Amino acid sequence: MSIFDGKPIDANKKEANKIILSASRMTDMPKYYPKDLIDEVEKRYVKGMNIHTLVLWTKHPRALLANPLLEYLEKLKKRNIPLYIQLTITGLGEMILGTKKDGKPLVLEPNSPPYIDSLDAIPSLIQLVENPQRIRLRIDPIVRIIDFNQKIFNSLFLFENIVEKASGYGIKHFSFSFLENGMHRKVDKRFKDLGCTIYPPSNDEREKTKVWLKKLEDKYNILISACCVQGFPVTRCIDGELLSQLHPDKEVTSLQQPKKRALCGCTHSIDIGGWPPKKCYTGCDYCYANSQYID
Repeated sequence: MSIFDGKPIDANKKEANKIILSASRMTDMPKYYPKDLIDEVEKRYVKGMNIHTLVLWTKHPRALLANPLLEYLEKLKKRNIPLYIQLTITGLGEMILGTKKDGKPLVLEPNSPPYIDSLDAIPSLIQLVENPQRIRLRIDPIVRIIDFNQKIFNSLFLFENIVEKASGYGIKHFSFSFLENGMHRKVDKRFKDLGCTIYPPSNDEREKTKVWLKKLEDKYNILISACCVQGFPVTRCIDGELLSQLHPDKEVTSLQQPKKRALCGCTHSIDIGGWPPKKCYTGCDYCYANSQYID
């Protein structure tokens, strides 16, 4: 079941052939490729694809509020194609976390907006999607690293600040992950080149974090999900059941789970970001999608 009350969705209905489009796990299309995003969706719509929902992934919420993208998103809603936003706010935008081996400041997200600015954009995003349940706020990843001078930085202290502000606007669903070792060779190599060490939580620390997150859920009346995190339950970022409940006509979509990652419970969608991924100029050093990054 989703976080909504009500009867389970019947995925055997004829409408289950409606497709979720995802833009995009691979690069920030709303910010850097809005025209490509529009073209890719429109191409499928004109060809007769039965689009259920457009899921928009971004670290730049104000990109969704600027034309030509804003105008096009309003047009999609008039076509009865609802929107769902995966908004990432880690708190690390432009923040100096330590020192690299070349002596320069370590800034893992050099071109992300400051997190207060992103949080302040949430009311306008809610107005765009027409329901705060259509926004998932991703505090993803939580970063703990040791810089070149052996100083430890842990971004967990930012978590509750973000939750408190966003939940005050009506956001109910949050997700997170930890920056891990050994998941992506390109990321491990990048941090080695920076002279820094990824320092993920121990099993005991994960259990303590789990207890702390449950307290936050109760305190703010929210739901916090892990995104492919060892020691936490399998969850769904793209949740066909939730999106079916949110659809204006309660039209259903596929509940099949491709499970491209071991702990991923996401239901079927089509990512329109293209392959190889378009370069993302936000320049996050922990990015697994792009082999190149911004210094």
